[in-house]
Amino acid sequence: MEQGSKNSVYVNMMVDSLSRKKRILGFILQKTREQESLLKDEEMDPDDFQAIIDEKGEQIDELNKIDEGFDTLFSYVEKEINENRMAYRTQIEQMQQLIGEVSELGIQIQALEHQNSGHLKVYLANQRKAIREFNVNSRTTSSYYQNMANAPKLEQSYFFNKTK
Repeated sequence: MEQGSKNSVYVNMMVDSLSRKKRILGFILQKTREQESLLKDEEMDPDDFQAIIDEKGEQIDELNKIDEGFDTLFSYVEKEINENRMAYRTQIEQMQQLIGEVSELGIQIQALEHQNSGHLKVYLANQRKAIREFNVNSRTTSSYYQNMANAPKLEQSYFFNKTK
């Protein structure tokens, strides 16, 4: 295969990589929105929240692989693209468009993650409060039953009049 057509294939692969990255970021944005709605629900199921985190983690790993591949391809064709910009004009424009869209998705995800962080802090504070109240109630109940068990029985009362 000729070097020029090889480079053209690499450039097209870079465009495909950016398209895949855009799809994955769209998926992550959707999952981040799902997290937001879960966090706003007072009866949130922590397992559902963790499942979303796991899904997003897998997609982030995929994004990292895509970025590594893109960087590798770019290092192969950087010189060729710079020397023959007109030959790759269409692909360059596609990449610029996709990079803008990918950046916008990244900004949206980052802003939503920041909001979710605040919601998560509120949720965790409420959970801590509920646990603390449960522990206080449990200790109070336990103390009450212990005091009642140690209390003198009515027939053992010191003031009970046995003369009648």
